[in-house]
Amino acid sequence: MNEKTLSRKLLGSTQKGRDPLARDIRDQLLSLLMLLTGVWLFVCIWLLSYPNTYRVPHLVETGGSIVVILTALARLTRPRGRVSDLVIGATGAGLILAAFLADYGENNTADVIRVNQAATGSVLILLAAASAFLAMRSRSSPAPRADDD
Repeated sequence: MNEKTLSRKLLGSTQKGRDPLARDIRDQLLSLLMLLTGVWLFVCIWLLSYPNTYRVPHLVETGGSIVVILTALARLTRPRGRVSDLVIGATGAGLILAAFLADYGENNTADVIRVNQAATGSVLILLAAASAFLAMRSRSSPAPRADDD
């Protein structure tokens, strides 16, 4: 038995074709990035100085932050599934739609709100797509063979 075969047996080829690195990135790193994005949605209202006259972006971003934070916390504490990726992606798409469909007026503050919502929505969609890709990779990764060197 060569060294590589022995290390696979000792380190756990019990994964049965699953890529543990893809699983760890999806389960921990992407979930943490989603959580941080949800926190950003919550605090950006104050950090970007949204005026109180704009109630719609306050509602959109607070609602989006609640959904993203709760979904990310659920991803960190239980097994992840496709539903969480869909929820995060749909929230991102909702933020992008709100940026273009909501009437915030035509001034610099409205432009900041639109750019923030579109950028944050794009980040959420990217994170959801990366998570879905890594989920497929962790499920379909070929099992290591004993004769691989």
